[in-house]
Amino acid sequence: MSPNYAYITISTGKSYLLGIMAMYLSLKKTGTTIPLYAMLPTDLIKSETELCERLKTNGINIIEYNDSIPIPQQLIDSNETHGDSRFSHTFDKLLVFEQTQFDKIVYLDADIYILHNLDHLFHLPHMSAMIAGKSYPGNEDWIDLTSGIMTIVPERGLAAKFEKLIPDVIKAKGICGDQDILQAYYTDWPQRPELDMGEKYGVIAYYAKYYERHFGYKYTNQVEDPLSVAVIHYAGEMKPWMQHWSPLSVFKQELQLAALRLIHKRNTDAVLLEYKHLVRKARKLLYAK
Repeated sequence: MSPNYAYITISTGKSYLLGIMAMYLSLKKTGTTIPLYAMLPTDLIKSETELCERLKTNGINIIEYNDSIPIPQQLIDSNETHGDSRFSHTFDKLLVFEQTQFDKIVYLDADIYILHNLDHLFHLPHMSAMIAGKSYPGNEDWIDLTSGIMTIVPERGLAAKFEKLIPDVIKAKGICGDQDILQAYYTDWPQRPELDMGEKYGVIAYYAKYYERHFGYKYTNQVEDPLSVAVIHYAGEMKPWMQHWSPLSVFKQELQLAALRLIHKRNTDAVLLEYKHLVRKARKLLYAK
């Protein structure tokens, strides 16, 4: 019997549904036949019925869930005080580890642009991930996993184990999100180099030009090349799909993209233009009358 694999993403709010659609379009362009599932809370599905139906119409499966990971008000207040309020909405990502209807999962954040086929990640061991941004100047001591992309073997009861760690992580860090909890649970991850996918699987968009200029990262179809970027991660508060471009701006973007394609130049600027083009396509699919 063939293994039951699934790509899974999650959103707790309306603002990320467009990001999921754009990410899915980039995933499909890689030629995968493995389905994408979006985990969405019941209240979001009820309040945004039409958008959720359009996700399904366009090929995204939905897993509805009711029980969110409870987090103390103290943490919500602390995250907001430190300008990291978005982290308070990430804890439900821990519920992905409970999806035992699948043999193996590759978790994908909604704010990524996928450039390579990622199906080979299903053959990696549980908790394979990467350390986003570790090569950027000032980040050399970063050794812990980033939770934007992970290979997961689901197990019933893991979420409860993660939840028990929340008070201790709050005491230690003051502010935190799902990633901090995973780092606290998988404390041996830095000593297991076989679990590190490599930075190409989550190049932070803010660092991408630096990686291109100083480390030789590039945008090719060479999946095996450790310097060929597989995923761009639009980390941060403001996402590209949250921006609205005037018709003139859109015209200029399309003109620039066409010119770069004409001279076969695919660099960080070209990839951002590609992603913006994909966002506009996703917006039409979700919001067209």
